[in-house]
Amino acid sequence: MSADFDLCKIDQVGWERTSSHFVDAGPHVGVEQATFRTPARASASWTIVHRKAAVAIAPMLDDGRLVLLSQERIPVQRMTWEFPAGQIDAPLAEVSKELVDRAAITELREELGAELAKGATLQPLGWYFPSPGFTQEHIYLFLARPVRIVAQATPQHGESFGDVRYVTPDELRDMIARNEINNSLTLALFAKLTALRLID
Repeated sequence: MSADFDLCKIDQVGWERTSSHFVDAGPHVGVEQATFRTPARASASWTIVHRKAAVAIAPMLDDGRLVLLSQERIPVQRMTWEFPAGQIDAPLAEVSKELVDRAAITELREELGAELAKGATLQPLGWYFPSPGFTQEHIYLFLARPVRIVAQATPQHGESFGDVRYVTPDELRDMIARNEINNSLTLALFAKLTALRLID
């Protein structure tokens, strides 16, 4: 279990959904046309993409190196270097701290074949909105340290993984500077690790 942390709540005081209908609804993505009364506007119409909440984990070895994996991302037609991440298998209203923790541990195992070493911590680093202009998806961020690789990755639901890379914080910075890392969850985790002085 991780330390205590706050869950993200979407329904905010002062925001009222006055009309709504779903254009499409699938197992991973739903598209809603909605009208809101907001704190600043009497009426605002918007298209909202609904996605489950997710987790992203920065795995750290006992020597301080971080673990990245390359993953095939079909929408952008490329392999991307990322920290392990995945959706929480529950509707937003049913997401609990226990489900968030469990999802983080599961993603470490499935995407890296990793587990928390003896005495390790799963440290919550908050959550963020990867694209708040069109989706309410939010991602819970964690640092897992130390981890150990104990098995092969086990891709789920059509995932395709490539190489694994062990990088120092400086090497991670260099990858970001060269635009080798260009996905929001890995950039957000790097920003949190740096802001909280968890990496040099």
